[in-house]
Amino acid sequence: MILDIIYIFLISLFSNLVVYVIYKYYFYNKIVNTIKVLEQYEERLKNIASSKRREKTYRKISKQLDAYMSTVRYYMFIRSMVLVGIYIVDLIIILSYLNFQIYLPFYIPYLTLRTSNGYLLLNGPLFEFIASYILLTPLSLRSNLKI
Repeated sequence: MILDIIYIFLISLFSNLVVYVIYKYYFYNKIVNTIKVLEQYEERLKNIASSKRREKTYRKISKQLDAYMSTVRYYMFIRSMVLVGIYIVDLIIILSYLNFQIYLPFYIPYLTLRTSNGYLLLNGPLFEFIASYILLTPLSLRSNLKI
């Protein structure tokens, strides 16, 4: 039982590591480059002294700004979808191949059954899967955008 619990934590740790590596080596550079372009447009607008001219320039480049912001949102969306996809694959693996019982030392209404060995946690691997991802998801979603 302890080994099965460790397997679930290792699966979730590995999956979060995969998501982080995909982000770091694929999405990070694209997002940084897009944000740099947005900052260049922002600097261009800041350097204009006249408010009328600034508004006119903003109207000209607003479609380009929206396109770049849309690109950043798209990359972040794809990263989240990769995370969700990997979570679903992990859930299928854990629910299909890791069937074991978890006993708790205390009673939780609607979640545990009283047995002779203690309190049996219903769907124990599922709850452990959820707990492991709550603990480990910040590892994969962290971003070091220092711009």
